Amino acid sequence: MSLPTRRQVLHAGGASLVAALAGCSGEGSSSSSDEPHGPSPDELVTDYDQLRLRNDAESAIFRDASRDDETGSSYLDDFLVTTDEEREDVAFAADPADADAARAFIDETEFDAQTLVITQHRVDACHRVKLLYVTHPPDSVVHLDFCHPLRDASVECSVEDRHVVASLVRLPYSSEGESSWGHGGGSSCRLPPSLRTETEGA
Repeated sequence: MSLPTRRQVLHAGGASLVAALAGCSGEGSSSSSDEPHGPSPDELVTDYDQLRLRNDAESAIFRDASRDDETGSSYLDDFLVTTDEEREDVAFAADPADADAARAFIDETEFDAQTLVITQHRVDACHRVKLLYVTHPPDSVVHLDFCHPLRDASVECSVEDRHVVASLVRLPYSSEGESSWGHGGGSSCRLPPSLRTETEGA
């Protein structure tokens, strides 16, 4: 009986490897793709109020009055405001258009039943900041997801100029004594797969 050639041995080994890889990519590996990526629709918050302010400069709109350091307007403070005392720490560092409306929005927040969140983003002059969705995760007061679409074509702008956009969001629940929260996002305004069937077209 003749011994197998080197070519035959390599061919047999390669066939076995392909079969093993095929087994790895079968039913056992498909379970992770069955779950849509993104937050649970049960965590969505839809009955919130929001207001946006734009400063046509790269300096902050709001500053934390409780801080003693002199970081200036280059630092962008974010706020989770749950009490009247915490509201006193929200101070204006600039006076953009609609500043009076923002003051009223802050003053009208009732912390026994509501929570106020203020975020600030630095973007180029040709983009805006859009709040894509809001969730209330089990271990956090809130998570805000933003995106940065282009502004209307009629707006004259230059990407070399930097602006600051502040987003004020009033949540329909109290969070006194809690401090865990966050926000994120990117350039794309496409909803994550887990939320598309729940909110797209609404």
